[in-house]
Amino acid sequence: SEDVLIPYEWIELANRRWEEMQKPSSKGGRLGVDVAGMGRDSSVLCDRKDNYVDKFIAHQSAGKADHMHVTGLIVPYLRKGYEAFIDTIGEGAGVYSRLTELGHTGVYSCKFSEGASRLSDSTGEREFANMKAYLYWAVRDWLDPTNKMEPALPPNDKFLEEATEIKWEMQSNGKIIIEKKSELEKRLKRSPDYFDALANTFYPSFQRVNVQQLLDDFR
Repeated sequence: SEDVLIPYEWIELANRRWEEMQKPSSKGGRLGVDVAGMGRDSSVLCDRKDNYVDKFIAHQSAGKADHMHVTGLIVPYLRKGYEAFIDTIGEGAGVYSRLTELGHTGVYSCKFSEGASRLSDSTGEREFANMKAYLYWAVRDWLDPTNKMEPALPPNDKFLEEATEIKWEMQSNGKIIIEKKSELEKRLKRSPDYFDALANTFYPSFQRVNVQQLLDDFR
C-alpha cells in the first residue's frame, strides 16, 4: 500500500545485487548500532560501505543490559577507521559513553527525536518531522531503484519483515513522519532493531557539531 515505507521488490533487488557483489576491500565505513534494552530484543550492528552492507551482527543479551560486550563489538571497527553511529536513547547511551571514555573518535550519538530542519530527501523537496523520519526516508531513497544508487543488502528475514511493515504519513505542515514505534511493535511483536541499525548509518555527520560549545567559544 502507499503508506508502506519500503516495497518488498526493492529489497529483493538489493538482495540479488548483494549475492552477485564482492565485499569492498577498502578500510573504513559506517557502522550503525542499535543497542537492546532489557527485553527480548537484540543489539544489532550494521556495517555499510557506500552501497554495500555486510551481514548484520546481532547480539542477544538474554534480557540484560550488556554495554561492555556491545562496546567490545564496536571497538574493532573504530580501529579500522569506521565511524560508529549509535542510538543513544535508552541503553545505547551507556555504550556511547564508554566509547568516548576510552578515547575513541568517530563516535556519533544518534537520537531519533532530534530535529531535521536542515535536512531533505534526495530530491531536495521533502522535509521531515524529526531525525527518525529523515533517517528512515534516507533508507527508502537508498533502496529506490529510480535513484540508481545500486544498494547491495544481505538477505535477512527480520530486516525484510521490519522494512515492509513500517508506515509513514504526511502531516498537515507538509512534513513526513513515521508511525510511532509502539504501533509497529504491536505488529512485529518486537523492536525494529535491524532497520534502525541500517538507518543510523545515514546519520548526517554535521549533526555532531556541539552548538553550545561553539557559542561558548565565541563568547
